[in-house]
Amino acid sequence: HPDRYVRAGEFLDVARALWNAGGTPDSVRVETSQFDITSAATIPRSPQDHPVIFQAGDSSTGRDFAAQHADVIFSAHGTHFDDALDFANDIRARLVARGRPDDDIKILPGTQIVLADHERDVDEKVRWVKEGQFTGPTTLSIAGQVWGRDLSDRDPDGPLPTEDPIVSGVVGARGSAFNGIDVDARVREWRSLAEAKNLSLRQVVIETSARTGFAGTPNRVADELTRWVRGGASDGFNITPYLVPSGLDDIVDKLVPELQERGSYPAAYEGSTLREHLGLRRPRIGE
Repeated sequence: HPDRYVRAGEFLDVARALWNAGGTPDSVRVETSQFDITSAATIPRSPQDHPVIFQAGDSSTGRDFAAQHADVIFSAHGTHFDDALDFANDIRARLVARGRPDDDIKILPGTQIVLADHERDVDEKVRWVKEGQFTGPTTLSIAGQVWGRDLSDRDPDGPLPTEDPIVSGVVGARGSAFNGIDVDARVREWRSLAEAKNLSLRQVVIETSARTGFAGTPNRVADELTRWVRGGASDGFNITPYLVPSGLDDIVDKLVPELQERGSYPAAYEGSTLREHLGLRRPRIGE
């Protein structure tokens, strides 16, 4: 685990050496701590020179890796403008420290977009989405990470578990959302909420889940996305639909036209490769 970025960086060094040799008879020799390769390129050089490198990592090491290697970085900073701007400015500073232009990476925070035709319907749509996302198994999985126990045999629409949480069961659990939290305090908070509002376990999980992304009418969301990009908080967005594949329908049919009216979204493609669509420069041969 500690060497994952070392291996990733050396892998990219090898891959780029092979990409650069594409279309030539040259043999490629690369020897690193992780790889020992002698090979001739077997395919022509790509029309976009190199495939676009997408990277996701929020640790300091991950951000440094992106600044050295990536063309695009995904992030979890896709809900609050100031938080996203701090992340974007940090990435740009790391780019400059690496000798790259500060706009050499496209920053695309992951975000969820919920659209309703009228303001009065927005909260109801958000609630409907959350109820669909927090299924019974999902609820029990989340609660199990808090309690440090297997709760898969419980009723998600029943009361909260009466057992005390097992702190050691949380550390190292799948994902990291609950690592490092005060689980006893979290359980007390959930129990107080359930008692005060007469909520089931599923309702407590829904009630305490943070709203992510953007919710509103197409007009209002288009204004906000435009503010983010023009304000430097992002270069665009990596959309995580709440429903696949139909969760993109409202975005395509209702949000994109609003963005195009604002000049915030292209009306036509100007190139033929992903690199051109993203507005990325062509890599130099030595890279």
